[in-house]
Amino acid sequence: MEKISRRRFLKGTIALGAGALLSMYSDGSFRLALAQENPVLRMRILHTNDHHARIEPVFSGNNPVHGGVSRRKALIDKIRRETALPTLLVDAGDVFQGTLYFNQYNGMADLEFYNAMGYEAMAIGNHEFDKGPQALADFITRAKFPVLSANITVAAGNPLAGLIKPRTIIEKDGKKIGIFSLTPEDTGVLSNAGSGITFTSAIEAARQQVAALKAEGAFTIIALTHVGINVDRQIAREVGGMSMIIGGHSHTPMRPMNKVDFPPYPELIAGPDGKPVVVVTDWEWGRWLGDITVAFNAAGTVIDLQGNPTEVLPSLPADQGFENRIAVFRGPIDQLRARVVGSTAVDLDGSRTNIRSRETNLGNLVAEAMLAKARNSGATIAITNGGGIRASIPAGPVTVGQILEVLPFGNTLALVTLTGAQVIEALNNGVSQVESGAGRFPQVAGLRFTYDPSLPAASRVTSVTVGGAAIDPNADYVVVTNNFMLTGGDGYSVFTRGRNQVDTGFILSDVVEEYIAANSPVNPVVDGRIAIGAAPATTPAQPSVPTPATLPATGGALTPLAWLAGLGAAALAGGAALQRTARNSPEEASNPTEEVAEEVVH
Repeated sequence: MEKISRRRFLKGTIALGAGALLSMYSDGSFRLALAQENPVLRMRILHTNDHHARIEPVFSGNNPVHGGVSRRKALIDKIRRETALPTLLVDAGDVFQGTLYFNQYNGMADLEFYNAMGYEAMAIGNHEFDKGPQALADFITRAKFPVLSANITVAAGNPLAGLIKPRTIIEKDGKKIGIFSLTPEDTGVLSNAGSGITFTSAIEAARQQVAALKAEGAFTIIALTHVGINVDRQIAREVGGMSMIIGGHSHTPMRPMNKVDFPPYPELIAGPDGKPVVVVTDWEWGRWLGDITVAFNAAGTVIDLQGNPTEVLPSLPADQGFENRIAVFRGPIDQLRARVVGSTAVDLDGSRTNIRSRETNLGNLVAEAMLAKARNSGATIAITNGGGIRASIPAGPVTVGQILEVLPFGNTLALVTLTGAQVIEALNNGVSQVESGAGRFPQVAGLRFTYDPSLPAASRVTSVTVGGAAIDPNADYVVVTNNFMLTGGDGYSVFTRGRNQVDTGFILSDVVEEYIAANSPVNPVVDGRIAIGAAPATTPAQPSVPTPATLPATGGALTPLAWLAGLGAAALAGGAALQRTARNSPEEASNPTEEVAEEVVH
C-alpha cells in the first residue's frame, strides 16, 4: 500500500469477512480490497472535467490558487514515470468557455495542450456548443483523441455530421477498456447547438452502449459522462454492466476537494446487477487531478480501489514548454485585458455559488446596466440568468478583460413584452432549481420578488412588486433579457411566447462596460430585491461580501459503508453487511484500530 500523506492518514480498518478489508482515511477516501480474489488487471486512471479554458491557474486577486495546464502536465508526466501500472487519462467535458483564451482561440489553444498531455478520450459537454457546431467540429477534427457522446444525433449537412462517435475501446495490458460518453439532454436549452442536432435520453443511450461494448468484447466498461453527479448516480443504479462512471457538469467537489465532507472520493453505488459501480468527478477548472487506482477480476468487476486525487498547487513544478507556449498565447489577451474602462469601490460578487442562489451586487449591476440601456425602448424590468455571469471583480480598476471574463458568452440584449403573469412564470422558472445551483437563477432590476424554496418548483414565487406596487398579472411589461433566454435558454420558454421580441444586437459585455465607464466608481449594494421566505426588504442592505467560488457537496451521497450494506453478503462473497445509513460519516462509522499522532491538514 502506498505511503499515506498527512492529508490522508489511516483512521481505521474494518474486516468485512471472507478476507475483504476496508481501509478508511481521515479525508473520507478509502481503499477497498477483496483479498479473496487476485486481480487480472490493475490500472491507474487520471481524470479531469469542466476545464473551462483555464489554461492559466485559477487566481484569487493576484495570487494563483489552483491549476494551470503547465502544472497539470508536469504532474501527469511524473505519475506516468513513477507508476508501473498502465495509466488512462480522460476528460469529462466542458473544455470550452470561461476565460479570454476561449474568446480569442475558440478552444484551439486548449486543444494544443490537451493533445500534448496525451489525453485518450473526452466527453462532449454542453459548453462545447457555445459557438455553434463549427467550432466543435474544428476541435474534433484536430484532436488526437476521440471526442465522444452517445446521445447526440446529427442531421446530414451539419458540420458535425459523421464526427461524433458514441464510444471507443482502449487497450491496457491486453484488456479492452470500453468507454462511452453522454452529454446533458438539455444542451439544446443550455447552449447554442443550432438546428439539426438532437440530444436523446442519457439512460437509454447508456444501456445501448453497454450492450454494444459487450458485443465488441470489452473487458470492463467506463462511462465518461457530462451529465452531473445526480444523473450519474441514477445511471449507476439503473444501468447494469458498468464498472465506473467518471463524470462532470455539476462541478461537484468530492472529499477532500474544497474541504467538503460528502461525497467521498470515490463514491460507490450498487448497480442493478449487484456489482459495484465506482463514481468519481474532479470538481472544476483543473484545480485538482483526479487519480484512482482500480483492480478488476476476470469478470471485469472492481475488486480493489484506491482514491488519491492531487491538488494542483502553485508550489508544484511547471512544464517549461507549456509555459513558453502560454506566453505566446497570452500576448493578444494581455493587450485586451489591460485596457481600463472604469473602477469599482467594492468587490463585485459573481461567485458561482452566490450568483446562482441569491441576489448579489454584481448581479444587480449587470441587470441595472441592461435596464439603463433599454429604458428608451420602454423596458421597465430586467431579468438575466445568473449562469451567464462567470467571475467576480475585486475592488479597484475594472478592465475589458475582467468584464469579458464575467460575461464571456457574447450574448446580446433582447426585448420582449410579457404579461405580469408571464413575468411571474419566468421568475418561477428562475428559482425552480436553486437547490442544484442551476444557471437559470434570475438576477433582476426594476422589480422585487420573494420566493419560498420549500414550495413546489413551479410555484415558489410568493410576491412580485414593480415600482412599489404588486405586479398586475394582466398588464403588459417590456422586459430586457439576453438573446439566449429570449429563445428559451435555461428553461425560459415563457419568453418565446412573449410579444414584440427583438434582439437589439447590443453585446451584453459592451453594455456593462459602458455602464461602468459612465458610473465609476460603481458601488452596487444588495438591497433586498430578491428575498427568500420573507417579505421583500424595504431598506437597502449593506454591500455583500464576496465568498470564494465554491460549491457545496451535493445531497444524498452514498458512503462506502452504505454501499457495502446495500450489496450485502452475496455481493461481498460472504462479507458481513454493515448496517449504516447513507448519510453516516466514514469517520463516525469506522472502528479505528490505528491512530497517527499528526495534525490533520485540510
